[in-house]
Amino acid sequence: MTKNELLQKLESQREDFLDALEGIPESDWELPGVAGNWSIKDILAHLSRWEAELVKFLWQVQQGQTPTSIQLENIDVDAVNAAWQREARDRSLQRVLEDYHLVRTQTAARVEMLDEKDLLAPNRFKWAKGKPLWEWIAADSYEHEAEHLQDILAWKQRKST
Repeated sequence: MTKNELLQKLESQREDFLDALEGIPESDWELPGVAGNWSIKDILAHLSRWEAELVKFLWQVQQGQTPTSIQLENIDVDAVNAAWQREARDRSLQRVLEDYHLVRTQTAARVEMLDEKDLLAPNRFKWAKGKPLWEWIAADSYEHEAEHLQDILAWKQRKST
């Protein structure tokens, strides 16, 4: 995947996600049950938090450091997600939305700064476990968003029947 393709995918997946939110009254955005006990607001905060970790990860890569980000740790993902959800619970929907939009801007800016060879070479970084950098980016941005887009679409379907 080229840098331009990656940037286009980041943008197109975000558009698809936002399109799915169209028409949902804001009063429904904090209702649990969209994905397990999560609301739309919870999903947005969750996506933002993981992508913020990605931004940190990319910054460390660009500094020539081995990333210390959560992506490389052996963690209980469910426990981390639950802790992050508790932390975000009292944040306003407006603040969660702002973070959601800002983190994608930061991700795209970090991707723009990367050399194409750093994105594509599977063995470019020892810590990357043989995966090219673009796959790490995809996993915590547009692929993650696509996963939760399906949750929202299924919830909308359940709600309409």
